[in-house]
Amino acid sequence: MALASCGQSGPAASPVAPGAQPKGKVLVMSYQTTSPRLDWQTAMYEDLNKEFKPKGLEVEFVNPGQLVIEKVTALHVAGTPADMFEWPRLWRELEGVIGDVTTYVKRDKIDEKQWIPESINVMKDPAGKIWGLPVTISADAIAYNLDLFESSGVKPPPQDPDDKAWTTDAFVDLAKKLTKGTQQFGFGGSYTCGVDWMNASTYFGFGPVDLQAKKVTVNQSGYQRGLQYWVDMLHRHRVQPTTDELNALRSTPNQNAFLTGKIGMSQICNLAEKPTFRWGMAALPYTPHAGQPRNVSSRISVHALFMDSESKNKDGVWEVLKYWMRPETNQRYVLSNGHVVSPLVKTQSERSLKDFQDRMGADPKAFFLQAQRSKVDAWGYYLLRNWAKARTEIDPLFTEAKANKMAIPEFAQKAQEITERTTTF
Repeated sequence: MALASCGQSGPAASPVAPGAQPKGKVLVMSYQTTSPRLDWQTAMYEDLNKEFKPKGLEVEFVNPGQLVIEKVTALHVAGTPADMFEWPRLWRELEGVIGDVTTYVKRDKIDEKQWIPESINVMKDPAGKIWGLPVTISADAIAYNLDLFESSGVKPPPQDPDDKAWTTDAFVDLAKKLTKGTQQFGFGGSYTCGVDWMNASTYFGFGPVDLQAKKVTVNQSGYQRGLQYWVDMLHRHRVQPTTDELNALRSTPNQNAFLTGKIGMSQICNLAEKPTFRWGMAALPYTPHAGQPRNVSSRISVHALFMDSESKNKDGVWEVLKYWMRPETNQRYVLSNGHVVSPLVKTQSERSLKDFQDRMGADPKAFFLQAQRSKVDAWGYYLLRNWAKARTEIDPLFTEAKANKMAIPEFAQKAQEITERTTTF
């Protein structure tokens, strides 16, 4: 959803002098809308106010009760803007509502190296303006059922994404060894927490767009190979359950495939509950090529905090943004979103990693390691203007392709044409 029609972003901020304390109120619109995460964030902002209010700056943290982008857009158009908010899909669809924070970053000499490079780089436009500040990251890894591995007499996959033996071919071989008719499957069917066709080929080092070259790359042979690979897991290799087969394994409707206890491996970005069996986490498999020798499988989703271009208290917003750059407060924010990885390099995500292991009973380090290597969700497809319009046409086509009702080359050609026709860089 493009927002440029809401008007151009406001003039560059004129921040107060370094060291001066801004005062007044900052209205923060919540991204979370339900408990318990909303409750956690409410408590976090209450703690922030304990520090800020004695100095004359107060934060009002509000639950919009709806998708935050809808609420902040309505407030912006009405001339009563929220001052800041969180969003998970980069900055382009917020164009016309958000203001850049480049002046503040430069004024306070904020070192961009404090963030994982990919997380801050995707917050910039081609001119180098910074439109949002990373606050938390959703990353992917492989979950594996240790009980099934041991009963099948096979070794679990590695935790290290740089293990050159852990390729997509090795993944298929392992999944075959773990598949036992329709009673047990080596692969659960999930390979991304993002859009499937956008991220399928990252396991081979290909993405749907090349932002630097300003090219759509869905129709590349390498990209098609990745799409075909995941379709083959179900229809050719039969290491993945069909919908009916999976439903037969579930103890409750819509139960996560991995939690059935009958799936050897499945990609996850989180789990709603602790598995009842012994389990572990590993790196995502990857087959390299000359252009992408390092494991860039799947994606990281970078959640950032944004300032409304018409905010009445931009200096106050900046103080709040800096508050969430502190390692100790940022770790709390990561936990409140149900994530494991902080975009702040210096934190090493210690607190969130420990929390996950204590709650879920498995070492989540693979999330952290993968997040240092994976590219942003869909390699920046969300930085195209009108990407949502393209998806409305492409998603149904890939549903047909996954069902083997459309050949992958035909899908790729159509997706390429649709993207080129409906979007711009």
